[in-house]
Amino acid sequence: MKAILTAALFAVSLCGPATQAHAQSMGPPGSEPKIQSCFVLYDLSGGEISRTPSAACSRRVSPGATFDIPHALAGLDGGIVRAQERIGADSGGNAGGSDQTLDTALQFSAPWYFQRIAQRLGAQREREYMVRFNYGNADTSSGATNFWDGGSLKVSPDEQLLFLRRFFREELGVSRQAIADVRSGLRQPPGVVVGSFGVAPFGASPPRDDTSVAAKSASTVMDGREGVRWLVGQVKRGTREYVFVSCVTGPKSLPQNAAVFLAEQELRRANVF
Repeated sequence: MKAILTAALFAVSLCGPATQAHAQSMGPPGSEPKIQSCFVLYDLSGGEISRTPSAACSRRVSPGATFDIPHALAGLDGGIVRAQERIGADSGGNAGGSDQTLDTALQFSAPWYFQRIAQRLGAQREREYMVRFNYGNADTSSGATNFWDGGSLKVSPDEQLLFLRRFFREELGVSRQAIADVRSGLRQPPGVVVGSFGVAPFGASPPRDDTSVAAKSASTVMDGREGVRWLVGQVKRGTREYVFVSCVTGPKSLPQNAAVFLAEQELRRANVF
């Protein structure tokens, strides 16, 4: 019941004036950041369908664990990891986690797994891949193990959408097998989305046999004071393929599944669910 009430209050805040504020507005110094949101839906065969609202979609923010998608592609393409390889958490100074394959690391956003990729790729190759993917500001200067999680790397929802369009169309200049392996790790169970926050309802109820979801969530803090929540991915329904980006920013107390809630609301409104 508490989760339902939280979601309802969040929905009211999304519909209020705060979401219409200019995307760069953070309020007076010392005040909590305003809640702002962006949702973009794109039909891979027909073009953009919806954008709600437009102002927040051009603002660059921390990608958090959504960077796991290009990071995994770089790791596979660069020969750093193999899809079914089980990597031990206790090797290489990463004690405290469980062993992971690419699929489980993508599903549960295992930070140490992607830190390992960053360490093995090195800053120069890491940047080369980000430039090739045209991913945000391609800035790794805040450190090899955290630049994507509240650090120097920033990406806008619009840039996320362009990346995802190229990813799902296999236009990123990496092997088709790397694309297939990452897409496999993004597949979600029917009717839910799984992330570091746990399991949240997502999709038609009951789930449709002709619909599948591949998605990645993220929850991070930027500049020590602003919460950033993401859900990005693809919905396939019958012969149609949709790519979407959902991003919500605001106080650090934002619900971790805020972007999941927004995405489901907008996908229902667009009759995708």
